[in-house]
Amino acid sequence: MKTKLTLATTTVILAIASLTPAVQANQIAGSIGFGSLGVSITGTDLATASSFTLSDPFITTETGVYSGAPILTPITFNGFQFNPPVAAVTPLWTFNVGAINYSFDATSVTSYYDATLRQWDIGGSGIAMVTGYSATPGTWNVNLSQSGASIVFDSSAAANPVNTVPDGGPTAILLGGGFLGLAGLARKLKC
Repeated sequence: MKTKLTLATTTVILAIASLTPAVQANQIAGSIGFGSLGVSITGTDLATASSFTLSDPFITTETGVYSGAPILTPITFNGFQFNPPVAAVTPLWTFNVGAINYSFDATSVTSYYDATLRQWDIGGSGIAMVTGYSATPGTWNVNLSQSGASIVFDSSAAANPVNTVPDGGPTAILLGGGFLGLAGLARKLKC
Protein backbone atom coordinates (compact mmCIF):
# COMPACT_ATOMS: atom_id res chain seq x y z
CA MET A 1 0.00 0.00 0.00
CA LYS A 2 2.84 2.39 0.84
CA THR A 3 4.41 1.78 -2.59
CA LYS A 4 1.16 2.66 -4.36
CA LEU A 5 0.81 5.90 -2.38
CA THR A 6 4.42 6.85 -3.17
CA LEU A 7 3.83 6.07 -6.84
CA ALA A 8 0.65 8.19 -6.80
CA THR A 9 2.51 11.05 -5.11
CA THR A 10 5.33 10.84 -7.65
CA THR A 11 2.80 10.87 -10.49
CA VAL A 12 1.12 13.96 -9.02
CA ILE A 13 4.46 15.77 -8.68
CA LEU A 14 5.37 14.94 -12.28
CA ALA A 15 1.94 16.09 -13.45
CA ILE A 16 2.37 19.40 -11.62
CA ALA A 17 5.85 19.88 -13.06
CA SER A 18 4.63 19.24 -16.60
CA LEU A 19 1.73 21.71 -16.23
CA THR A 20 3.87 24.53 -14.82
CA PRO A 21 5.30 26.70 -17.60
CA ALA A 22 8.97 27.53 -17.59
CA VAL A 23 9.79 30.47 -15.38
CA GLN A 24 10.23 33.60 -17.50
CA ALA A 25 11.75 36.91 -16.55
CA ASN A 26 9.35 39.62 -15.43
CA GLN A 27 8.20 42.40 -17.71
CA ILE A 28 9.66 45.87 -17.16
CA ALA A 29 7.40 48.37 -15.41
CA GLY A 30 8.39 51.98 -14.80
CA SER A 31 9.69 55.06 -16.54
CA ILE A 32 12.85 57.10 -16.74
CA GLY A 33 13.56 60.71 -17.68
CA PHE A 34 16.76 62.38 -18.88
CA GLY A 35 18.21 65.84 -18.94
CA SER A 36 21.24 67.29 -20.68
CA LEU A 37 23.75 70.09 -20.24
CA GLY A 38 23.03 71.17 -23.80
CA VAL A 39 21.29 70.33 -27.03
CA SER A 40 22.78 70.87 -30.47
CA ILE A 41 20.55 71.05 -33.53
CA THR A 42 21.38 71.24 -37.21
CA GLY A 43 20.99 74.80 -38.46
CA THR A 44 20.05 77.91 -36.52
CA ASP A 45 16.25 77.68 -36.68
CA LEU A 46 14.55 74.91 -34.71
CA ALA A 47 11.58 74.90 -37.11
CA THR A 48 13.80 73.71 -39.96
CA ALA A 49 16.24 71.59 -37.91
CA SER A 50 16.64 68.01 -39.03
CA SER A 51 18.64 66.32 -36.25
CA PHE A 52 19.93 66.84 -32.72
CA THR A 53 22.57 65.61 -30.29
CA LEU A 54 22.84 65.94 -26.52
CA SER A 55 25.77 67.13 -24.43
CA ASP A 56 26.45 65.04 -21.32
CA PRO A 57 22.96 63.50 -20.87
CA PHE A 58 22.02 62.17 -17.41
CA ILE A 59 19.10 60.64 -15.49
CA THR A 60 16.64 63.13 -13.94
CA THR A 61 13.70 60.93 -12.86
CA GLU A 62 13.04 57.21 -12.46
CA THR A 63 10.24 54.92 -11.26
CA GLY A 64 9.61 51.19 -11.05
CA VAL A 65 12.41 48.98 -12.34
CA TYR A 66 14.50 52.08 -13.05
CA SER A 67 14.50 53.13 -9.36
CA GLY A 68 17.87 51.40 -8.92
CA ALA A 69 19.48 53.95 -11.23
CA PRO A 70 20.70 57.00 -9.28
CA ILE A 71 19.70 60.50 -10.41
CA LEU A 72 22.50 62.19 -12.41
CA THR A 73 23.84 58.86 -13.72
CA PRO A 74 25.41 59.59 -17.12
CA ILE A 75 23.80 57.89 -20.13
CA THR A 76 24.66 57.35 -23.76
CA PHE A 77 21.97 58.89 -25.97
CA ASN A 78 22.18 58.52 -29.73
CA GLY A 79 21.12 61.68 -31.50
CA PHE A 80 19.18 61.10 -34.70
CA GLN A 81 17.42 62.67 -37.65
CA PHE A 82 13.83 63.64 -36.86
CA ASN A 83 12.95 65.86 -39.84
CA PRO A 84 12.09 63.72 -41.77
CA PRO A 85 12.14 61.03 -39.08
CA VAL A 86 14.35 57.98 -39.36
CA ALA A 87 12.70 54.56 -39.16
CA ALA A 88 14.41 53.41 -35.94
CA VAL A 89 17.24 54.22 -33.51
CA THR A 90 19.02 51.22 -31.99
CA PRO A 91 19.79 51.82 -29.20
CA LEU A 92 18.18 55.17 -28.51
CA TRP A 93 19.79 55.23 -25.08
CA THR A 94 21.78 52.96 -22.80
CA PHE A 95 23.56 53.01 -19.43
CA ASN A 96 24.92 50.60 -16.81
CA VAL A 97 24.57 50.53 -13.05
CA GLY A 98 26.99 47.90 -11.80
CA ALA A 99 26.31 44.68 -13.73
CA ILE A 100 22.82 45.81 -14.80
CA ASN A 101 22.46 47.14 -18.34
CA TYR A 102 19.52 49.41 -19.19
CA SER A 103 18.69 50.27 -22.80
CA PHE A 104 15.89 51.27 -25.13
CA ASP A 105 15.56 50.65 -28.86
CA ALA A 106 13.26 53.09 -30.67
CA THR A 107 11.46 50.92 -33.22
CA SER A 108 9.41 53.84 -34.56
CA VAL A 109 10.02 57.58 -34.77
CA THR A 110 7.39 60.24 -35.41
CA SER A 111 7.88 64.01 -35.25
CA TYR A 112 5.71 67.10 -35.36
CA TYR A 113 6.68 70.77 -35.17
CA ASP A 114 4.23 72.85 -33.12
CA ALA A 115 4.60 76.40 -34.45
CA THR A 116 2.48 77.86 -31.64
CA LEU A 117 4.63 76.36 -28.88
CA ARG A 118 7.76 76.58 -31.05
CA GLN A 119 8.84 73.06 -30.22
CA TRP A 120 9.29 69.64 -31.78
CA ASP A 121 7.33 66.74 -30.34
CA ILE A 122 9.25 63.59 -31.22
CA GLY A 123 8.39 60.11 -30.05
CA GLY A 124 7.25 56.64 -30.88
CA SER A 125 7.36 53.11 -29.64
CA GLY A 126 10.19 50.78 -28.84
CA ILE A 127 11.58 47.98 -26.74
CA ALA A 128 12.95 48.49 -23.23
CA MET A 129 15.62 46.10 -21.97
CA VAL A 130 17.00 45.65 -18.46
CA THR A 131 19.29 42.83 -17.37
CA GLY A 132 17.18 40.12 -15.72
CA TYR A 133 13.89 41.24 -17.26
CA SER A 134 12.03 40.35 -20.45
CA ALA A 135 12.30 42.82 -23.31
CA THR A 136 9.16 44.94 -22.93
CA PRO A 137 7.32 47.17 -25.40
CA GLY A 138 7.20 50.82 -24.38
CA THR A 139 6.86 54.38 -25.60
CA TRP A 140 9.21 57.34 -25.66
CA ASN A 141 8.94 61.09 -26.18
CA VAL A 142 11.35 63.99 -26.66
CA ASN A 143 10.37 67.68 -26.66
CA LEU A 144 12.86 70.10 -28.20
CA SER A 145 12.08 73.70 -27.31
CA GLN A 146 12.91 76.81 -29.36
CA SER A 147 15.69 77.81 -26.97
CA GLY A 148 17.55 74.60 -27.84
CA ALA A 149 19.01 74.70 -24.35
CA SER A 150 16.86 72.05 -22.76
CA ILE A 151 15.46 68.66 -23.52
CA VAL A 152 12.79 66.62 -21.84
CA PHE A 153 12.93 62.90 -22.50
CA ASP A 154 10.52 60.36 -21.10
CA SER A 155 10.66 56.66 -21.78
CA SER A 156 8.11 54.27 -20.36
CA ALA A 157 7.92 50.52 -20.54
CA ALA A 158 5.07 49.02 -18.59
CA ALA A 159 3.46 45.64 -18.94
CA ASN A 160 -0.32 45.78 -19.09
CA PRO A 161 -1.44 43.58 -16.15
CA VAL A 162 -4.48 42.44 -18.14
CA ASN A 163 -2.27 41.05 -20.89
CA THR A 164 0.47 39.46 -18.81
CA VAL A 165 0.68 35.69 -18.69
CA PRO A 166 0.73 34.27 -15.16
CA ASP A 167 3.72 32.14 -14.23
CA GLY A 168 1.49 29.12 -13.56
CA GLY A 169 2.50 28.75 -9.91
CA PRO A 170 -0.96 29.26 -8.33
CA THR A 171 -2.63 27.16 -11.03
CA ALA A 172 -0.16 24.34 -10.53
CA ILE A 173 -0.72 24.39 -6.75
CA LEU A 174 -4.48 24.19 -7.23
CA LEU A 175 -4.16 21.36 -9.75
CA GLY A 176 -1.70 19.55 -7.50
CA GLY A 177 -4.09 19.84 -4.57
CA GLY A 178 -6.87 18.44 -6.76
CA PHE A 179 -4.69 15.51 -7.84
CA LEU A 180 -3.77 14.77 -4.22
CA GLY A 181 -7.45 14.86 -3.28
CA LEU A 182 -8.30 12.44 -6.11
CA ALA A 183 -5.43 10.15 -5.07
CA GLY A 184 -6.73 10.16 -1.50
CA LEU A 185 -10.28 9.45 -2.67
CA ALA A 186 -9.09 6.60 -4.89
CA ARG A 187 -7.16 5.15 -1.96
CA LYS A 188 -10.22 5.37 0.29
CA LEU A 189 -12.47 3.70 -2.31
CA LYS A 190 -10.00 0.78 -2.73
CA CYS A 191 -10.00 0.06 1.01
